[in-house]
Amino acid sequence: MVSGKRILFITLFIAILPMLVAFAPQEARVNQKKIEREHAKKQKQAVKEYKQAVRRHNNRQSKSTRASMKNTKKESRRMTPNKH
Repeated sequence: MVSGKRILFITLFIAILPMLVAFAPQEARVNQKKIEREHAKKQKQAVKEYKQAVRRHNNRQSKSTRASMKNTKKESRRMTPNKH
């Protein structure tokens, strides 16, 4: 014979189950958006740090070396086909 508490527990579980299933995808989407925002923030920071490192490198070079690097960069752009 099934006790009253057991019947109540099964009834509540069956009533709550659809709500748990309904809210799970929303939570996953929220978490995914949070992860994407953090990734974008880290990527932006990495690009910023890279540009700063390039600037520091260029500033440490002699004037003639900087001129040579500038010409090489221009030639590289001219010789490389455009990427679309």
